[in-house]
Amino acid sequence: MKKSLTILFDSSIAILLGLMTTFAFAPYEVFPLAVIAPTGLLVLWLRSSSSVKYTAWLGFLFGLGLFGAGVYWVYTSIHIFGDVPITLAVIITMGMIAILSAYPALVGYLLNRYFPINQSSKLLCAFPAIWVCSEWVRSWLFTGFPWLFLGYSQTNSPLKGFAPLLSVYGVSLALAMSSGLIVNAVIQYKRQAYRVFFFNLLALVLIWLAGGLLSLIHWTRPEGKPISVALVQGNIPQSLKWSSENLQLTLSRYSALSEPYWKKDTIIIWPEAAIPLPLQDAQEFINKMDEKAKKSGAALLLGIPIGKTDETGYFNAVISLGAQNKVYLKRHLVPFGEYTPLSNLFSGALQFMDIPMSNMLPGKLNQEPIVIGNIKILTSICYEIAFPELTRSFDKSINLLLVVTNDAWFGVSNAQAQHLQMAAMRAIEFGKPVLFVSNDGITAVINPYGQIAETLPKREAAVLTTKVQPMYGITPWLKNGSDPLFFILLCLLYVAVRKNRLASKTEKTTQANNVLSHSNLTV
Repeated sequence: MKKSLTILFDSSIAILLGLMTTFAFAPYEVFPLAVIAPTGLLVLWLRSSSSVKYTAWLGFLFGLGLFGAGVYWVYTSIHIFGDVPITLAVIITMGMIAILSAYPALVGYLLNRYFPINQSSKLLCAFPAIWVCSEWVRSWLFTGFPWLFLGYSQTNSPLKGFAPLLSVYGVSLALAMSSGLIVNAVIQYKRQAYRVFFFNLLALVLIWLAGGLLSLIHWTRPEGKPISVALVQGNIPQSLKWSSENLQLTLSRYSALSEPYWKKDTIIIWPEAAIPLPLQDAQEFINKMDEKAKKSGAALLLGIPIGKTDETGYFNAVISLGAQNKVYLKRHLVPFGEYTPLSNLFSGALQFMDIPMSNMLPGKLNQEPIVIGNIKILTSICYEIAFPELTRSFDKSINLLLVVTNDAWFGVSNAQAQHLQMAAMRAIEFGKPVLFVSNDGITAVINPYGQIAETLPKREAAVLTTKVQPMYGITPWLKNGSDPLFFILLCLLYVAVRKNRLASKTEKTTQANNVLSHSNLTV
């Protein structure tokens, strides 16, 4: 009975800790919770270290709390806008949450399977390294889903200073190490090892102090004069967006909202798929906008599908109109939303869901930035901005980042704020401003330090007009990539493995001596 109550208590706490973690992210941004919640989970894992299956189960429950509360909006996208029946939408959503929950479950399993002895190296080396490795794997396995990495919660905390050096993964590492230090400090205090206790607290303070000091470093510098931008938020309801009967409403609204801003050296930007019609079919309207841009000296960037010449699919694209005509094609597509993995197995299901433009094709991995005058713009479409390694660029002359998206798919949820927060992390990693343009919000300008400089109200048709300072330069993360991070992770794992082996040998020797002593006493 007592054991059952303990399991029930631990399981409830694991779920609550996962739920708590979601409040570390936007729109709440109680960033200390990204340390507190993993600290609690680590305590549960240490208490249950004798059973690796149980630790995996607790990690899975933590994941259910985190992703159940953090990505519930998938249900809205599938059922409300994908017209999938409630039962099937629930099954798909729960399946996705279960898959994501397997990652913290795997962390718990690996931690207690290969580092069964509860010692400092397990907390300070093995746990942070395995956690960050799990996030890295989640960024690419099954096309990747990097939503709710721990590090994304720290865009307004001192730890964001690690992002220009080691990207969001480095921030996650600092958080996991902070949790390990807290747990280890408590253990050492209970053992009355006060000197080690204070060293742990000092290390904890130094991590956060180092992050704060690093965040004061300006890795990039201003270049040229500020540019005028007009970010157009059309607020076209998702239920109407792809309806041919409402096409004229869309074109008229974007045209009317943009009319006052056809001015020399102004960049007007419309969101993802602002024109819900393939370029080939919208050529007359595009030519009209291009002529306006050239006559006024402005530039227009807009999202639009582009059909492949052999009619085998479409590209999700951003095109620039005016003096310079450029095209960016989305590289990382949304599985089951923009394309069908293993299409011979799932094509029937996708046809049943009837998602518009679900036969998209990916663009080339390496594409030139869009250039407007002397301004180089690194472009991302929708959740591409969530992938740190996908957006990474060696080009020092990139002046700003652009994200165009249609977050109306998320409905009224936290997903829009989470999406914007990930774009803010990219701003910090690059040291460059980010223009974030959405169909119904959140449309915003993010400064090079990850702060939201200006924003529009959600679910309103409006235009954000402001001036943005182009930046020049490159951060250590952009220059070195993930190599320094992997080196740190390998060092941590090496120390953890070595210490674990030494502890195992010591434990076996002690047990052997105890057996020998017992035998002598018997004789």
